[in-house]
Order: sequence, then structure tokens, then C-alpha cells
Amino acid sequence: MMERCFDFSQDELDELRAEMEEMRDSYLEEDVYQLQELRRELDRANKNCRILQYRLRKAEQKSLKVAQTGHVDGELIRSLEQDLKVAKDVSVRLHHELESVEEKRVKAEDENEVLRQQIIEVEVSKQTLQNELDKLKEVSNCQKSHEEEYCWVRMEIWHTGVLD
Repeated sequence: MMERCFDFSQDELDELRAEMEEMRDSYLEEDVYQLQELRRELDRANKNCRILQYRLRKAEQKSLKVAQTGHVDGELIRSLEQDLKVAKDVSVRLHHELESVEEKRVKAEDENEVLRQQIIEVEVSKQTLQNELDKLKEVSNCQKSHEEEYCWVRMEIWHTGVLD
């Protein structure tokens, strides 16, 4: 009977170890996916920034031309208005993307904290089961020895929690 308890506890311990490994793997896979997604969004934002920088340089050149010549033509005004509209649109879109990325980051941090707590709980359960397994091994060893009375006293002490 004691061997069945020992086997059952060992099975529970193995199951908890497997569960803990699965949680860690899942946690790492999710982190990798989120990192890749954030990198893609960062690349898009960098591309948009380069576009805005190009348009800004172009607008500065046009502004310099107007300052030098003192002449503003309708084509230049329409071009500047178009550049301004595009810059505003890109700015609004980047702002929305930034908000989205921030929400995803906060959500990922919350999920990571939940997973950390679950890992801690599994490790505590694992330690509890390991302690129980150690007690069962001691009991099993005691039953095999000729000091049964000593073992029963020791088991009773464990049962009361004095040796924990």
C-alpha cells in the first residue's frame, strides 16, 4: 500500500513538473511572438518617420526658395498644403499605432504577471508534494527496518507537524 502511495506521489510530482515546463514554454513562445509583433510595428513607425523627414526637408527647401525669391506661387501653396495634410494624417495614424502598441504592452505585462504567479503556485505545489514524497519514503524505509516503534513515533510527530 505504501508503494502505491509513493508511486502516486511520484506521478503527481512528474505531472506537476510537466505542467510547469508547459507553462514556461507557453510563456516563452508568447514573449517571442509579442516581441516580433512589436518589432514589426516599430519598423512601420520608422518607415513613417523617414517619410515625414523627407517631406519636412522638401518643405524646408520650398520655404527657403520662397524666402530667397519672395515669390509664392499657387503651385507651391498647394504643394505645401498637401504636405501638411499628409503630415497630419501620418501623425494621427502614428499616434493611434502608438496607443495600440502601449495597450498591447500593458496587456502582455498583465498576462506575464499572471503566468509568473501560476509558476510560483506550481513550484509551491511541487515542493509540497516533494515533502510528502520524502515522508512516504521515510515511512517506507521504516516499515522495512526493525525499528517499527521508532518509525511510528516519528510518523506521529510528522502527522502533528512538529517536524515540518
